[in-house]
Amino acid sequence: MISSNAGFAPTRLSTDSLPERDRLEFWREAIARGVAKLEVDPVPDHLPSARMTLVALPGVDIACLSDSGMCYRRTPDLIDSDDLLLVVALAGARTMKQLGRKVTTCAGEATLLSCAETGHAIPRELQRRRLDIRIPYNVLSPMVGDVEDAICRPIPSTVDALRLLVGYAAALDDLDIGLTPSLALSAATHIQDLVALSIGATRDAAAIARGRGLRAARLKAIKADILGNLGQHDLTVSNVALRHRITPRYVQMLFETEGRTFSSFVLDQRLSRAHQLLTDPDHAGWTVSAIAFEVGFGDLSYFHRTFRRLYGATPADIRRGPRQDSGNGIEVRTPIPRDVTQ
Repeated sequence: MISSNAGFAPTRLSTDSLPERDRLEFWREAIARGVAKLEVDPVPDHLPSARMTLVALPGVDIACLSDSGMCYRRTPDLIDSDDLLLVVALAGARTMKQLGRKVTTCAGEATLLSCAETGHAIPRELQRRRLDIRIPYNVLSPMVGDVEDAICRPIPSTVDALRLLVGYAAALDDLDIGLTPSLALSAATHIQDLVALSIGATRDAAAIARGRGLRAARLKAIKADILGNLGQHDLTVSNVALRHRITPRYVQMLFETEGRTFSSFVLDQRLSRAHQLLTDPDHAGWTVSAIAFEVGFGDLSYFHRTFRRLYGATPADIRRGPRQDSGNGIEVRTPIPRDVTQ
């Protein structure tokens, strides 16, 4: 494992700005040997390039990588731990060999590798993206059972926990600021749960993981779905549940764990988006009704009523900017936005 950086913020590294002659050596020393403990070989007649975002959490390292023109090997002299590495293909195919086994993964598929064993990975396509999740053996092994049997075995893209794991890790990859220690610990636990479920958790571990990491990842995925479809007038709990292959009642239960409802979350996000548009100079020519429709409201009077209840001002007031209330001289201010990332 690597040591966490301040505030558990992402570390971003890239060869893009380097001269061509320095790229391979930079990736070997700063990335491969320092993080993944791998040897890097160039693909003949191809310019090597690579990018990585790394998030180091308590007991979990998450790396989102894209590379081109490189092969990887773990040699005996680079083995320094018994950590386990879940490798998820996001784009491009490659074949990995370890413990006398061979597996080829394509987009959405995954496999488990051991950092205590030699092995190598051969690209099947020049451009590749992948997600590497590194967890200590003594953390993952009790949750899975026979870890050795799971190494270098295919994990299909149809595994529900694997799909949720990719979405959860992507949200961490998009962070611009670090997590607090408590949130970092919670995120690490959720990642460990999802990795165990993806590989094949024991019955007891699976029961715990489903009520913890799986639930958190599913709620995060549902929230992302809502935010991406705020303007759709058919954004109902039934339609969202159908897209995520769960029941409407389960969606409601997920929001109830936060002391709210599906409808209240949708309403808050639509109002927040409307506020953003009302204060955005690029949308100054839009009418209030057009903005209300854009964010998914079909009833203009309901939009005005709920907007004023949340912001203490009408949409027209917000568009004009801060004002002094004529009755008591109190300035109308925008409330602190709700946290929708949890």
